[in-house]
Amino acid sequence: MTIDQTYAGIIQECLDGERVRTRNAECFRTTCVKREFTSTPLVSVRRTAWRNCLREWEWFMSGSEDINDLHPDVRSWWEPWGEKDDSWHTNRVRNNYSKQFRQFAGNEDYNVTNCDQIEYLLDGIKNHPHSRRNVITTWNTAEMVLPRTQITTCHGTVIQCFVDLQKRLHLATWQRSVDVLCGLPHNFFQYWAFLLWLAYRTGRMPWKLTWIGGDVHVYAEHEEMARRIVEQVRG
Repeated sequence: MTIDQTYAGIIQECLDGERVRTRNAECFRTTCVKREFTSTPLVSVRRTAWRNCLREWEWFMSGSEDINDLHPDVRSWWEPWGEKDDSWHTNRVRNNYSKQFRQFAGNEDYNVTNCDQIEYLLDGIKNHPHSRRNVITTWNTAEMVLPRTQITTCHGTVIQCFVDLQKRLHLATWQRSVDVLCGLPHNFFQYWAFLLWLAYRTGRMPWKLTWIGGDVHVYAEHEEMARRIVEQVRG
């Protein structure tokens, strides 16, 4: 099955699912969708801005909350959620993916104020490859549920890595909220790139990406476009 067929299948699952009223709009929804990839999952039936989604991922990996640190072609993706801060004199997105990856809020009782989860994961894959604790998350309940961020993290809710006896790296990720038309093709490509990066940094062989979507939805306003994509792929 091609990646476009996989993508169209997820769209169809949504259209065949429930039509619900959510916090911000009506959508067609299904839940707990799982797909696996052993080659680059680049959707081509619709435009996937793969260069820009890699530029966005670089920002996530940098630890920056400053929109000005984004590549100019990607800033517009995040500017709606930026806020002015007198101490920054710029647009800032508080507690975004960058913050969660590189400065996850720790526990002062244990003398850990901020955890660099990326370094933790790299160390685990290299030095404890069969550990069941090679897990990171972008979902910090205290910062996401309370009004401390402009936008809550949707992907990377759980990321877990496994290394088999042949030193092949398997990355599995749970995405709590999936906008199938606008975001999913980028998410597929970003997590495949993350798998390749982790494998390179740890001396492992990239093998497999397992993606699981929690709430997987197509907004009702995108229904016509969604059905056209499915028809185009199915011929």
